[in-house]
Amino acid sequence: MADKQYGGWYDNPTTGKNQRWWGEGIWTNGEDPGQGQGQGGQGSVGNLAAGLSNLGGGSMNLMGFDLPTLQTNFQDTYGKLQGAESELQGYQTRRYEEEYSKSGLDKVKGEIDALDTSIATEKNLRDESVSKVRKNPGYSAATITGETGEIQRLANAKINNLIDERNTKAGTYNAKLGEITNKVGMETKDKESSVNSMRYNLQFLGGLLQTYQQARTQELSAATETSRWEKEFELKLYEAQTGRINASKGGSGANQQQVKDAWGNIVGYFDPATGKTTYYQSEEGAGTGAAAQTIPSEGLRMKIRDAWKQGYTADQLKGAYGTAVTDKGENVSSIIDDEWNTKTQGGIGGFLKRLFTPGV
Repeated sequence: MADKQYGGWYDNPTTGKNQRWWGEGIWTNGEDPGQGQGQGGQGSVGNLAAGLSNLGGGSMNLMGFDLPTLQTNFQDTYGKLQGAESELQGYQTRRYEEEYSKSGLDKVKGEIDALDTSIATEKNLRDESVSKVRKNPGYSAATITGETGEIQRLANAKINNLIDERNTKAGTYNAKLGEITNKVGMETKDKESSVNSMRYNLQFLGGLLQTYQQARTQELSAATETSRWEKEFELKLYEAQTGRINASKGGSGANQQQVKDAWGNIVGYFDPATGKTTYYQSEEGAGTGAAAQTIPSEGLRMKIRDAWKQGYTADQLKGAYGTAVTDKGENVSSIIDDEWNTKTQGGIGGFLKRLFTPGV
C-alpha cells in the first residue's frame, strides 16, 4: 500500500466499496479515525483521555498490557500527538521562511529586481536617443542611419550584458529555491507520517481500553447484584409493560397487583384497568399524599442499563417507578432520563461516553 496516499479514497478489496484508506488496513466511509467529528473535534479525544480515570480496578491483562500500563501508554501517546499536531500547524510555512532567510536569497532577489530596473532604464534611454536623432531636421538620411545604428549598437551591448547577469542570478535563485522547497516538503511529510503513526497508535490503545471496558462490564453485571433484586426489577418492568393487556381479561379490583419495594414490603398496588400505580400512605405523609417509594441506589443504574438490552424504553421504566426515589434521595425518573441520554446521545461524544459507561 506504499502507493496509496494517507486519507485518500480507494476501492477497499475487502468490502468492495470506495472508502478512505488510513494505513495498516484501516478503512472508513470518510471520517478521520484520529480526529473527532462534529462539535467533538480534538476535544473529544481529550474527553477520551479524561475518561480513563473512570475505569474500574481489576487485574485485567490485554495483549501484554495491564490496565495501569495501558492507561499510561494512552496518556503518553495522546500528549505526544497533541504536541506533534500543534507543531505541524504552519510548520511548512515557518521552515520555508527560516531556510529562505538563512540562504540569503532575499538579497539575490533584490539584486535581480535592481537589474530588471536597470535593463528597463537602458532600453528607455536607447529609444529616446534614437528618437531625437530621427527628429533632427539638420540630419540627412545617411547621417540619421549612421547615428541611430551606433546608438543601438552601444545600448544593446550594455543591455545584453545586464540581461546575462540578471539571468545568471535568476538561475542561481531558482535552483536554491527549489532545494529549499524540496527540503521543507520532505521534512513536513516526515512529520505528517509521524503524526499519522501516533494517531494509529492512539486508536489501537483506545481499542484495547474498549475491550477491557467490555470485559469489566461483564464482570460487574454478574457480581454486583443479588438475584432477588434482579427478579424484583424484572417483575416490575413486566407488570408495567403487560398490565393493560391483562386488564382486558377482567375488571379492576380483582386483578389489582401488589407493588413491593426491594425488601419485599407491600407499598401499593397496580390497577391493569387504568394503568396506574397507587402507593399506600405512610403515617407521616397521610396528610400530604402518598409516600414516595424508596429504591436502593446501589446497582440501580446497572439494572436500568440491563433493561435497555431487553428492549425497554425510558417511558416504560418511568411508568413503572412513578415518583420513586433512591435511598440517597435521588429521583428515579431523573436517573432513568440520564441513562437514556447516555444510551441515545449521537456523535463521537456519545460514543466516547458509552465507551466508559459499564453496561450501556
